[in-house]
Amino acid sequence: MLDLRFSMPVLLLMALPASAEDARALMLEARALQLRGGGTDPAAAAAIYRRVLELVPGSAEANLRLSESLQEAQDPDGAVAPARLAVALAPQSAEAQAHLALLQYERSRKEAGLLPEAAKELRTAARRLPQDPELWARLGEVSEQLKDNAGALRAWVRLGRLRPSFAPAWERALIHARAIQDYEGKREALLALNARNPEERHLRMLEELAREQIQAGYLAHAEESYLLLASHVPQEPGFWENISLVRLQTGRWSEALESLAKAEALKPSPTLTFQTARALMNLGRFEEAEGRLRPIVGQALEPQWIADGVPMLYAEALLLQGKGKALLAFMKERPPHSRTDGEAQVFKTQAFISLNDWRSALEALRQGIGLYPKLPFFQQAAALPQKYLDYAFFSRKEARAALEQLHLEGMATLWQEFQRWDKCLAALERARSLTPVRRVDTLLMQSEAYDQLKRPVESLAVLREAQAMEPMNPLVQNNLGYLLLECDQNLAEAITLIEASAKATPDNGSVMDSLGWAQFKLGRLAEAETTLRKAVELSPFNPEVRQHLGEVLVKEGKLVEAAEQWDRALAFVFPARPALEKRLGELRVRIAKEQAAKAESSAAPVPAPVATDDEEDDQ
Repeated sequence: MLDLRFSMPVLLLMALPASAEDARALMLEARALQLRGGGTDPAAAAAIYRRVLELVPGSAEANLRLSESLQEAQDPDGAVAPARLAVALAPQSAEAQAHLALLQYERSRKEAGLLPEAAKELRTAARRLPQDPELWARLGEVSEQLKDNAGALRAWVRLGRLRPSFAPAWERALIHARAIQDYEGKREALLALNARNPEERHLRMLEELAREQIQAGYLAHAEESYLLLASHVPQEPGFWENISLVRLQTGRWSEALESLAKAEALKPSPTLTFQTARALMNLGRFEEAEGRLRPIVGQALEPQWIADGVPMLYAEALLLQGKGKALLAFMKERPPHSRTDGEAQVFKTQAFISLNDWRSALEALRQGIGLYPKLPFFQQAAALPQKYLDYAFFSRKEARAALEQLHLEGMATLWQEFQRWDKCLAALERARSLTPVRRVDTLLMQSEAYDQLKRPVESLAVLREAQAMEPMNPLVQNNLGYLLLECDQNLAEAITLIEASAKATPDNGSVMDSLGWAQFKLGRLAEAETTLRKAVELSPFNPEVRQHLGEVLVKEGKLVEAAEQWDRALAFVFPARPALEKRLGELRVRIAKEQAAKAESSAAPVPAPVATDDEEDDQ
């Protein structure tokens, strides 16, 4: 039990009239007899405190000390009435509330019927003294006896946060989190249990959690789990490989290379070579990627996705370096594969065009149109005037320009794949200069390139061009409306466009997010909340949607739920994550201050109100 002794309150002594000098002396005499005061006769102390109460019947301090003395004298039932009276007389006294709560806990150990009362008082006391570990421990025990898994989880987590190295608290938190399938509780408990010197079973459970996080799309949490596992078992290549996969999936190519190198040093494999080449290509290091892939490109590889992916990635590396001849030589030696033959035909056609081998390019193009009519590259070619595909007509400038435009737009798509927005934009601008032909899909790509390069004016201009071509295109409407929002321009037009897009695509989470954000910008908070909740349902793994919903909830004063949404957003990896982490920390400080102020202002005589779940969570 924690010692909650306080020094003799000056306020009590100051409040006594001059005629009550004997009460001061009696309080000091009784205190010296208490076990808490170093004495050995609590029963005698209780008798003296009763004499004090005859002199000063409204003394909360004397009632509190009387209750303590009776408890020390093994009369917990008799201690209840003065404890309650102390709380009623001094509702702001955290000490009195804590004493009553622990007294009721002691009584409930002998009489199960008192457990609900003990839980109520412990919850109230824990709100008043949130840094007292004993209150949380006793609340955890009582909640367990009441079969209240959620309450027990909250209590043990709070104790664990106060005493991070106290493993039993985290063990019990984990038990209850798993019982009610509480993801956040399970995650926090497992991270704490594995923080220092984990047991083997805790490491296995953390690895199981990491796999669940991958499946759920909580990539930031999965990376955290695998990094912790790798810190304890650094010789396990699978941990480093999984860390790499998260980093690759979230576009952190340099970090991915570091963890891939650690995995390869422990256990090389074609899969790791392929992933390393991917990271290199996304960093623009195409020659290095080519060198990595070359030794394995002709091997029989497993699994199938590696067997398919290695030759295609190698072909892309050659094409992006302008090595058309090497690409054609590779394609000539490449064994046929039905899953990738269409893509290979596209690369072969592009290689011929890049080398100005028009006859071979036209032949490859016609073959592709016949064999792979559903591929966008060949669909676009099939839409060209048929005379352009006739070599007899090919001395014409417009025919060559059309094929070169086809090639450049294909190259732009590759540059887009590897996030090389400057190269993507250059290819698209060159393609535009060749012919007057415009397509909405390439305009959308060009707009995205401008946007990624922080050139919003040009991005907006291109979207206006796409709008003129297809004013009812939902993607154009959404992108244009959202860009207008981000630029704080024409908000009325923006929401009109996005509303039209949402009407056409009601099940598109990104469009619902745009609509909710537009409503928020226009101050229509209730509508924004409803729309963004639907967006969360449609796109539960999109962190930006949860971030936007959190913004709306903060504006509405729903701070606790806003913090929950932001906390869930931080399970993912996205560019604004560091800034959101900072804002969430600030929001939690604000919540804590408001809850502390609320607790102070709402303190009332016995019976104390039972805390709601939300109030408990906010501590």
